[in-house]
Amino acid sequence: MSYTKDQLKKSFGGSRVRTTYKVPTIKFNGNTGKLTMFAAGDFKTGTEIIEPELVPLRIRRVYTSFEKAPDKTSIRMFTNEHNSWEDHLTVFEARANKGIKAIGAGTIKDLQPEFPALRITNHVYSFYNNEVYKLVIKGKSRQSLVDKQKELARDGIELFEKKFKLSVAQESGPGGNIFYFLKFDVVGDSNLDEVGPHMETIGKVMDKIDAEYLETNKRMAKEADLLNGGVAEEVEEDMLPIESNDDGGEIRPEDIPF
Repeated sequence: MSYTKDQLKKSFGGSRVRTTYKVPTIKFNGNTGKLTMFAAGDFKTGTEIIEPELVPLRIRRVYTSFEKAPDKTSIRMFTNEHNSWEDHLTVFEARANKGIKAIGAGTIKDLQPEFPALRITNHVYSFYNNEVYKLVIKGKSRQSLVDKQKELARDGIELFEKKFKLSVAQESGPGGNIFYFLKFDVVGDSNLDEVGPHMETIGKVMDKIDAEYLETNKRMAKEADLLNGGVAEEVEEDMLPIESNDDGGEIRPEDIPF
């Protein structure tokens, strides 16, 4: 009897690598007011773009923080992507020259007392330039999208039904410092037949990623005794902490486990 590599891989246990969804990324810098487009998995060489027009396809959440240890080394924490404040999350810590490790699990309500520096960021998977991009927004830019979503919802309109132009606005902070944020202006209707297949693909991939994290998150939460206490208290989405406009450095995309 002869064997193929793929047959033996199944017997071996398959791949332990989690499902990933790597797409080009658009990042907004609240300090400079610039939008930069990066190829998938590469944040070293970006191209500035001005007032792009895109269609939001799927909004995901992630919590992040950035701080300095007493020895001045960088400490970054982040969670896996998720859909709701009710979801169970894994918190990862990345330190310079020490790699990434999981340090906690539970709902965000469970985690915030232990990790108060975590702040919410949205990954808005969007249709732009005839392909899917991940738009990363936080702070007032995120709030701008939340407000637009609520405005459209009053008329029964979903975000994916519209095409938006991203324009930059500026505002003064309490100390007089100037910061920038994105505005989402409707410029037309989307083509549902065009965006539909991309939305279905994203949905399938995200469901698979979430399923892979679910058991790990629950196990870690149980081991850390974070699930004792019953039902989580309901929280309004826009009452969650708003991320500051300090970019706080980058986590290497190839190291992020989602």
